[in-house]
Amino acid sequence: MSINIKSGYKIIFIIGLIFSFASVFLDWYYIQGVLDNSGEPIMSWIYNTLFGWSTLFTEANMFNESYRPQNATMPVVIVMVLIALVFLSAYSTLFHDVEKGGNLLKVKRFGFITISLVTLIGFFVLVFPLFFLLPNDLYYPFMVYYDYELELTLSYSMGPGYWFQVIAFGCTFPYALFNQSVISTFEKEQYAPAEVIKTYIENVKEQFDLDKLIAQEELEIESTQLQRKIDPKNEVEQIYEDFLATRGRK
Repeated sequence: MSINIKSGYKIIFIIGLIFSFASVFLDWYYIQGVLDNSGEPIMSWIYNTLFGWSTLFTEANMFNESYRPQNATMPVVIVMVLIALVFLSAYSTLFHDVEKGGNLLKVKRFGFITISLVTLIGFFVLVFPLFFLLPNDLYYPFMVYYDYELELTLSYSMGPGYWFQVIAFGCTFPYALFNQSVISTFEKEQYAPAEVIKTYIENVKEQFDLDKLIAQEELEIESTQLQRKIDPKNEVEQIYEDFLATRGRK
């Protein structure tokens, strides 16, 4: 892949990380009730992934409390995992080039982090409206309802935080797919027959290095000769003892 295309994927991926990180601090959903005759808001709920549902009204406003969403809050732990994956993905993208290969295990680890981030972003984009909003009669992506009996206008809409996450998914998915394709290529090359044979030959050479064996043999010979020079009497005595032993047998 050309450098320009790869750099383009990387830049778009970084932009996606920025959108994903910023989204957790923005509002994700709005519910508002406004009186038609005066335009005065009498009900309002705002959802943020870090702080949950909040309102501008006090608990004394029973009408507002009756619209409090129940069981429509995502676990904060998942949000914290998302933030951690954003930082890890930013580090791996800025300071590690997957195409350089090197340690395949390290490359696969960074690839797993990237694909986990994209999967979690997809979880936010799809699961949040399907399992947290719609079961609680919170309309997606927006709806305006006129209650003529109460002379009230109810509006439901997704906030900028959710749309930032949608943009983040579109920006991060191509680079994550590119990473996986590179890892797959490295794995195929590593286990190709030519590479396996090459690795085997290198291991055999290390085990049966002829030069190394010759050097060890020469070292042993030199050590023996040196020992004989240092202690020549021992050798003479051994010859004399052998002579006496032979003579005694006769």
